[in-house]
Amino acid sequence: MIALEFGKERWSGIDFHRQIEGAVADLLNRSTGSNHIEFIDAHSTPETVWRVHACRKTDTQCVIIPPQSTAEQREHIRTLAETTIQQGDHPAWLWIPTSGTTGSPRLIGLSSVQLQSSANASQARLGHQDSDRWLCCLPLHHIGGLSIALRTFQYETTMVLHPHFSAAEVSDAIDGESITQVSMVPTMLKRVLDHRQNRAFPPHLRFILLGGAPASPALIDRCRSLRAPVAITWGMTETASQVATRSPGDLRGDPDVGLPLPGMKVTVQQGRLVVQGPIAPGGECTTSDRGSVDDQGRVTVYGRGTDLIISGGENIDPSSIERAIELHPNVEECAVVGRASEEWGERPIAFVVGTPTQNLSEWIADKLQKFQQPDDFIWIDALPRTSMGKLDRATLVNKAQVSHRVSKGSGD
Repeated sequence: MIALEFGKERWSGIDFHRQIEGAVADLLNRSTGSNHIEFIDAHSTPETVWRVHACRKTDTQCVIIPPQSTAEQREHIRTLAETTIQQGDHPAWLWIPTSGTTGSPRLIGLSSVQLQSSANASQARLGHQDSDRWLCCLPLHHIGGLSIALRTFQYETTMVLHPHFSAAEVSDAIDGESITQVSMVPTMLKRVLDHRQNRAFPPHLRFILLGGAPASPALIDRCRSLRAPVAITWGMTETASQVATRSPGDLRGDPDVGLPLPGMKVTVQQGRLVVQGPIAPGGECTTSDRGSVDDQGRVTVYGRGTDLIISGGENIDPSSIERAIELHPNVEECAVVGRASEEWGERPIAFVVGTPTQNLSEWIADKLQKFQQPDDFIWIDALPRTSMGKLDRATLVNKAQVSHRVSKGSGD
């Protein structure tokens, strides 16, 4: 069995374990004792995989450092890790910095129980074959990429690691390297479909695990027309990746992200989604995501509570406006943020990608209540996103404010 592929290099299961043992020896040689913290610059290379597994095997505290981090960010992560880990007895051994779309990095700790439970539940939902080959084109400094490295080891299947994302290379690998599984965020999948010119995927591809950000209706429509085996998922670092996932190919037009993984439960408390089960820290995690659960148990995610726009005392959900605007045939995708208003507190502003049209405000008038209708529609080439494809709302909020100041200064 081939355990890992990277370019033209191959490691069998035996070779893979030898590499881990070498990383263990190096780690123990450098260890400063029982309080040792291993900081790993998580480039998408086999060396990162060996070192993470070495930490797992030796119960060493492993802190992931995003390779693109500035010196200031690295120092912040190191200080945060030393403070957090040394505060007490933590069940976690893997620590991943995350800031979502805004703010300074914070550390999320994951235990072996969480990671193994997540792998088992994902396997139960998505299935397993001994010949599975999981293509990893997500960065290893995010849970999406790290989970593949840990799961394929647990499943004793093959991980095909790419050093970076390339739509052409991913497409070629799926076609020619018998890839059965791949994880992507919506922006990645869109680029792959564009490169393939909507050519169907080969039958050996069992699923495309699609998460990290909401997929636009246009993208889902394209996947549906190709009968692509997309498995829409919702998850987070705190729960070791997936929480709820649709079955591959379930591309219904409904907004839900499917049922919770086996052994997990999702409820709603004060509008927030709460995850219960072994993937949650301490067995229960109140998320920052707003949503609902229907009578069949299917989860719908509305968006983060911090994204709410409060205008004249009304709570405005940006995602509901985005979904309405994205129904327009000229619109590829849309993001709505709040802009400060002296009169209303905040007003929604829509950033739109697609073919500009003058009638968007009129077209949306009968689809949204008056207070929900954006004050401005700003057409841009692409929405700003993080390295994991998450919408960078902080950048859009700043753009909204700047555009407003420029508009007022010009006398418009």
